[in-house]
Amino acid sequence: MDETEDLIQLCVRALAAQMIAAPGAELHMTRSCILGLTDEPLADHNRLTIGADPDAKGFLIRAVARAKERGRPLQAVISPRAAQALAPVAMGLGFTAVGTAPLMVLRPDVPVQPGRPIKIVRALGPELAGIAGDLIAAAFDEPRDVVARCIEVSMTETAGVETYIAWGDDGPMCTVSVTPTGDTAGISLMATPPEHQRKGMGRALLSQVIDDFRRRGVTRFHLGATEAGRPLYSSLGFELVADLPVWILAQSASAPDERAPAEPISAPC
Repeated sequence: MDETEDLIQLCVRALAAQMIAAPGAELHMTRSCILGLTDEPLADHNRLTIGADPDAKGFLIRAVARAKERGRPLQAVISPRAAQALAPVAMGLGFTAVGTAPLMVLRPDVPVQPGRPIKIVRALGPELAGIAGDLIAAAFDEPRDVVARCIEVSMTETAGVETYIAWGDDGPMCTVSVTPTGDTAGISLMATPPEHQRKGMGRALLSQVIDDFRRRGVTRFHLGATEAGRPLYSSLGFELVADLPVWILAQSASAPDERAPAEPISAPC
């Protein structure tokens, strides 16, 4: 198996951990594909990942049928190995191509230069989860109640997703989530509100979190970058593995509260 497909399989497992606690969560999975639906009428919280699965076409068709049954939009990423064959199918099902998501990896032998020392705490308990939720909502201009329902619910000791907050002189400044799977961990929801950007806090937080997880036995890290976040990740040693095509299936006209943004709250993996 090539590295892209290996990482997509890890993305599938990470996405399941990230979505399972959301209200109305419904997950359909194979090793290489996942459909995750919630009660939210937002593409950010209804996700589809398609890897190079032998039944990728069938999974795609069934996923769209189920999303339409629930009146949900979908944000989809498709493996480059499957994209050429599936693109006509996706377009016929109503998807619109909106760009690509860089799939990046930090390999075991790559050193990460530490940022300045900062206070970092894990977001556990209602107060700290609320602080992390505030940062995420402000960074991505996401409705605060949606963040509470779909993201804060995973900030528990046993959820499989660990969220960390960095403190600066002005209080909480940024946050990041990590989903470990064996010796590999997925990075997601790297969130720094605009007023705290360009102060080095994101770099300090991520470099320290990576160092901490390496001491715990994690050797490789992966993430799906947004274009805005890509320079930071590259400067820390993350390398591009593949540009994953991103597609949006809009909510049906009959469904309420349509919203299918082209720029995701976080990258798809």
